[in-house]
Amino acid sequence: MKYYSFNLINNAKEPRTDEKLKDILGDSLKEINDAIEGRAFVIASAIMGKGTKIVAGAEICDSTLTLDSIGELMGSTLSWEASVENAKEITIERFDKMFDDGNGSDIMDLEYPKGAMDASEYHMFFIRGTIIETIVRNSCSEQEAMECVSAYRYINGLEDEVRRIFSFRTDSFRGNPVHYVIQSSEQPDREGIRKLLISSLLTQNRLELHRVMEVKLEALATHSSFKLMSMLELQKGGAVIISLNRGMDNDDTLTERNCAIDALAAIIRDVKRDVLFIFEVDGKGEGEWKYAKSILSDVNFIELRERNLDNAESVAFVRNLATADGVSDFSGLDSEITDSVYSITDLKKIYSSWYERHLCSSVFPAYSEMRKETTKKVAETKGTAFMKLSNMIGLDEVRSVITEALDYARVQSLYSNAGVIADGMSRHMAFYGNPGTAKTTCARLYASIMKDNNLLERGHLVEVGRKDIVSRYVGGTAPQIKDFFEKAEGGVLFIDEAYSLVDDRKGLYGDEAINTIVQEMENHRDNVVVIFAGYPKEMESFIARNPGLRSRIGFHVHFNDYTVPDLYRILELFVSEANMTISSEAESRIMRILEANASLPDFGNGRFVRNLFEKARLRQAGRLLRMSDPRDYEIRELRAEDFDDSRVTPEKETRRVGFLC
Repeated sequence: MKYYSFNLINNAKEPRTDEKLKDILGDSLKEINDAIEGRAFVIASAIMGKGTKIVAGAEICDSTLTLDSIGELMGSTLSWEASVENAKEITIERFDKMFDDGNGSDIMDLEYPKGAMDASEYHMFFIRGTIIETIVRNSCSEQEAMECVSAYRYINGLEDEVRRIFSFRTDSFRGNPVHYVIQSSEQPDREGIRKLLISSLLTQNRLELHRVMEVKLEALATHSSFKLMSMLELQKGGAVIISLNRGMDNDDTLTERNCAIDALAAIIRDVKRDVLFIFEVDGKGEGEWKYAKSILSDVNFIELRERNLDNAESVAFVRNLATADGVSDFSGLDSEITDSVYSITDLKKIYSSWYERHLCSSVFPAYSEMRKETTKKVAETKGTAFMKLSNMIGLDEVRSVITEALDYARVQSLYSNAGVIADGMSRHMAFYGNPGTAKTTCARLYASIMKDNNLLERGHLVEVGRKDIVSRYVGGTAPQIKDFFEKAEGGVLFIDEAYSLVDDRKGLYGDEAINTIVQEMENHRDNVVVIFAGYPKEMESFIARNPGLRSRIGFHVHFNDYTVPDLYRILELFVSEANMTISSEAESRIMRILEANASLPDFGNGRFVRNLFEKARLRQAGRLLRMSDPRDYEIRELRAEDFDDSRVTPEKETRRVGFLC
């Protein structure tokens, strides 16, 4: 399904500036759409040029129907010597806006044709953030594509695939022989590679639509499979980007996300010939991709994966970054590359840090002393991840214990050098807290802090729950646990709702899991930190179940519920990060909502606040769409009426994923 905007021009030597055009246009559009008989849906959003130009749009279902033929039909109906100008493919969201503009300005009175989805459903897809639409305008020659490939030499398989794409050009879209997986730690790189592939495929007629839809895995959970299938029907001949990257605030367990992939896989099999799927994966989404790959073995995927660079390649990489910034003297930069192998992420961090110093020392020397002071402060705060933890709201006790754990780990090397015998205290932790108190976020930051201080090699987080590690079959639990410990090597294994491992009676699968975890904690004591997390009371019972487990947990971290002022500060942070504001009248209403809900059972703490903020944005969206021409400050402002107390409900510990489970 293609969507276009275009201008219909009256080319008569003496144009008829019919003042009644506005009155007759609506009836003309109905006549035009009746004549097309469902092959397209034509609309108008504005009349310009004193009645000589109509800003129009068309949803085209029949690929044999052209805009020129639609323009000719419109001209004939209006008795115009008409031509089509400035035609371009647009997003569904833009077409929907044109439809509303036309009906709202009384130049037409049309109902959206009943089909897979109507206009009101489009609105909710975009407002809720399920879909991000973009238009890839440009196609590219093989030479231009290969020049782009040179910027991604560290992506294995990309050059070979671009050459395959340009090896054959079809007369028209024939279907998708393969789909793609782009694995890169850097989002700009993933986006650049995606655009390169889509531009190349468009050039070779391997795609029909310039429109691209991007969805995140967790966003799919809020819609039924029927609606998602209907949405993908609109994308036939185009590309859909599936993001498997996990955000900092994502508390879903691996099992929940794998359940989402199960439902998505069924849809992919139905439309894989007509819709191109591109999975995008960062380091945190590797587990999800491995699972998706295992259940989509009947779908052809080409994996384009980021590789590490050796020393010479790393020097060339940072030099290229410097050249792009207008730097010609690489002497100080080259000396930063000392190791034999680097990841792209590490190289970009090294270059960013070096370039900041270069700006202060060489370009703007007046700031050199300030730079020295900043460097000293960063060193004292133990890295950027520690600074993020320090800036989090309402976690004073948490920061104190994590600082103790970090200081203890750092001092071990001093003990060793001085000949002091270490006491053998474990680095493993237990997190006690109610839902929404930032346990998962702090675990992820702690992993990064340990990496920043050279106490863990990778600093990544592997998150699991009971369903991930307890097998339903005899003898299956221990291998699964060992596999997760191997995945967590050099990082943190985060076991959420750890108390769920405890069965009603001893000797069952849960006890096997706990015993295996204790053994693996000992086997991996130097390269894996285990963090157990869950409700305070249940966690106490869980740890008491196995004496070996308690002796291996060196630090117990209590996450208290947020106070009402802290909750309001968290809301202010969400609002600020979205570049929005809260009106003065809204503050008292928000405080009443927080005070009324904070004492309820199963209160969601930070999750409740995020839910409150997201629902306020939904109500604001409806309010803005009812305004004729909202100003920028009105678009950024959340008002009292946007915060609806009746729509805010207590959160549950376990989040469901709708139709996907």
